[in-house]
Amino acid sequence: MSTESSPSALQIDIARQILLQAQKEGWRAGHPIVEKTLATMFGVSRTPMRAALEILATKDLVRLIPNKGFVAATDLGNGTYIETFSESETERLKQQILRDRSVGTIPQEVSENELTERYGIARGTIRKALTQLSSQGLIHRQRGHGWAFVDSLDSAESLAESYRFRIAIELAGLAEPNYRADPDALKALIAEHESMFDQINAAGSISRDSWLKLNASFHETLATWSGNRFILQSVRMQNDLRLLRESSVFDRLRPERMERSLKEHIQILRYIGSGEIEFAQLALRRHLESTLQKVEDRIRSER
Repeated sequence: MSTESSPSALQIDIARQILLQAQKEGWRAGHPIVEKTLATMFGVSRTPMRAALEILATKDLVRLIPNKGFVAATDLGNGTYIETFSESETERLKQQILRDRSVGTIPQEVSENELTERYGIARGTIRKALTQLSSQGLIHRQRGHGWAFVDSLDSAESLAESYRFRIAIELAGLAEPNYRADPDALKALIAEHESMFDQINAAGSISRDSWLKLNASFHETLATWSGNRFILQSVRMQNDLRLLRESSVFDRLRPERMERSLKEHIQILRYIGSGEIEFAQLALRRHLESTLQKVEDRIRSER
């Protein structure tokens, strides 16, 4: 294991992503870690993925078994160790750019110089953040000069189109012949939802990031269990597009609406856990169509 140089920012970012994935899937001690699968999931090569796992190994969070590969060395499903790797400057900048774009303080077309001046951050960090956002399909480099954000869910019409697409794709995921839920991950995801429900019920609120992450995690996890890489890619793209809009409207989201959504998620997960996929499909359809109906009503009222 190499200790000749300090870990790069990319390696630390990947190590943090691995821990977030471990929390999402409820990894317990001994859980096998497939490097190729994670590298594909995070859009990186095997080299930085291996380096990130070696970093985790130095913290005794994973261990390498000769001729078998890495496994979790302890229970990583509770998220206790995520703060071991603080969020990088690039990741914080990405989230700030998305928030600012969602409320219109950043135009659809923007240059690196404009962002450097706005945030007071080195141009190299700005470029790295934009490159990562580009890999997520949220922005692209323009010919000759600057960057342009992709069309987002910034109108009722685009939001309705998104929900109709999601209904088709996410229900198709549940119908995949190789659909299989990971029991430990399912249990952990239900527990996360119940914990958040209790927190909202007690305090009347939850942090923006916690809500957005759990909501996205629910839909992405269901797609992951489908075993269909294209369905998973589509759901991730929709999650990325939703991030721009949902970040900007979070402050108007009422506690009772969040509680209802969490209850619906939990019911869908329980149907999946008991093998009642048809009931899960019906519940997921109702969950998505309830919002679609409100959006379509708004479109009709504005005509």
